Amino acid sequence: MRNVKLSHPIAASLAAIIAACGDGGSWSTVACTIGSGTAKTCIEYSIPSASSADAIQVQSDACVGAGGVASTVCSHVGADGGCRVKSTEPDSVQTVTSWLYAGNANNEKMLCTSNGQTWIAP
Repeated sequence: MRNVKLSHPIAASLAAIIAACGDGGSWSTVACTIGSGTAKTCIEYSIPSASSADAIQVQSDACVGAGGVASTVCSHVGADGGCRVKSTEPDSVQTVTSWLYAGNANNEKMLCTSNGQTWIAP
């Protein structure tokens, strides 16, 4: 069984930057794909556009530094679904969606929703 909690080393670097962003109305997205086949995970970070350029660059650099591939969106081809969490804290507004490809959508959905997150169909 795969743990879909959204604790990933790359997220830590972005969290500090996002904390200062606030909610700017429009959003920018950066994605990081790590692994391949059923071991692949792609994490999309949607952040307010107002001060996102630096945050996106830091996230992209962290992704590549961790051996991942940075892009603007995760591929949904072959995805079981995505597990989405939205932070609405005043100083840390962001949406993080982890797209999963392990081929076990029922268990992934159960783990996602049992953690209070939202399951997104591909």
